[in-house]
Amino acid sequence: MYRRTFAEINLDHLAHNIRVLQTSFPDAPFLCPMVKANAYGHGDVQLARFLETLGIKHLGVCLIEEGLLLRHFGVKAEILVFRGFDREGAEKIIQYRMTPVVTTWEQIDHLEEVAKSPVNIHLKFDTGMNRLGFRPEEAQKLYERLWQNKKIRVKALVTHLYNGEDAISDQGNSADQLRRLHQASEIFKPFEIFSHALNSAGILNLLKLRKEHKAEHPLLLQNWGLRPGLMIYGYNPVPGVNCDLKPVMSLKSVVNTFRHLKAGETVSYGGTWKAKQDSVIAVVPIGYADGYHRILSNQSHALFNGVRVPLVGNICMDYLMLDVTEAVRGKDLVQYKDQEVVLFGQDSFGNFLSPEELAGKAKSITWEMLTSVGERVPRVYTGADASFVIENVGGE
Repeated sequence: MYRRTFAEINLDHLAHNIRVLQTSFPDAPFLCPMVKANAYGHGDVQLARFLETLGIKHLGVCLIEEGLLLRHFGVKAEILVFRGFDREGAEKIIQYRMTPVVTTWEQIDHLEEVAKSPVNIHLKFDTGMNRLGFRPEEAQKLYERLWQNKKIRVKALVTHLYNGEDAISDQGNSADQLRRLHQASEIFKPFEIFSHALNSAGILNLLKLRKEHKAEHPLLLQNWGLRPGLMIYGYNPVPGVNCDLKPVMSLKSVVNTFRHLKAGETVSYGGTWKAKQDSVIAVVPIGYADGYHRILSNQSHALFNGVRVPLVGNICMDYLMLDVTEAVRGKDLVQYKDQEVVLFGQDSFGNFLSPEELAGKAKSITWEMLTSVGERVPRVYTGADASFVIENVGGE
């Protein structure tokens, strides 16, 4: 790397998080880690290949293009495509042995038109998200259309919690969600196949329900399949639910140079930060073009030599600046040449700065902080199996 800015991906932590799921749900009919959006910014090809070594048989993507990329680099697992498709997309899905999540009658028509042999599908119902999927009242008609269909085989039913973070509450929108989930459990019965509905928040709430032994709750009415996203990357979207997860990504850089400012001088575009004293500013080669949002200007912190230091001035496209005055006071700056800076994640001293904290300051969410890390930021894989990821990613 000519610019030592990178995202460090800890595969040991990813393996740990997967084991938590496998141990907690040994009888789950379906475990499908979501690797859409470049595996939430972690590197989809590398993580998909690694997840296969952990026994993962299913992987979830949004786009057909994402699935094609995984197939090109040798991923053998069943790939579920969640977005939808037209006739041309149906042909590609079949050609590359992917499994479509079907949400419209038109998609059923497309598959019947192009399939030369039976195609496995997952059939999606809308239970309140009002985004994709069939209405529950269409279930009987779908059953009649697809039962013993010569071109299509329904292997699973799908729905999506629209308020997973509060999935066990019986108040407000959550009460409506529970009613809809109970309804889904009933309409799914004639199909006599498994169903999957639980994202990370739903999974964590299910763990809580199990501990509380609330057997009549809709989340416990059937053995739901699991579609974990955020939690496999180490973050818990449900406050108050304990789960032993380990963060997988750390966003790192090094100090490019130091600037000495006199009291009253400003930093960066617009001069939005003014030194109250003679100050030392560390210039770090990462900016909003790398996914570190400009809205964090003058708000966030970074880890510098084991110390939290404030970010000052407006974040630039390629740089940001840190006030390290107190961290280096009385010391020779020579010892801080190429000093590591952690924008989020864990530093070499064991300190941790969470992207959840940055998301709060950016009026955003943890998902966006992770997926925003740009393509020009290299991913560096660490852990016991890092060599496998590096050596075994080859295209067909």
